[in-house]
Amino acid sequence: MTLRNSVVALALLFAAVALVCVAMNLAAWPTLLPVGLFLAGTLFERARYGRASAEPSGPGWTRTQERFVDDASGRVMTVWFNSQTGERRYVDGGESAIRNI
Repeated sequence: MTLRNSVVALALLFAAVALVCVAMNLAAWPTLLPVGLFLAGTLFERARYGRASAEPSGPGWTRTQERFVDDASGRVMTVWFNSQTGERRYVDGGESAIRNI
């Protein structure tokens, strides 16, 4: 189980407890706000940071020397940078970091 899945499971548990509290006492509804924000932030963080994408096209994009191993896939990722916007994209470098020992 990944850390993200554990955080989502914990957030769902907190949401269930908050719902029970609200069912028992309607004045406890403010407890739902932080729990809901925490759960929504965890579920939608992939939309912000995303997964690997294709090599970007268009003006301003350059491949950097920065490379790292993606924890989820074990693949080597290459970083592309757009100097005009400051945006960074992470592209699968086509190599697997997993080696036979």
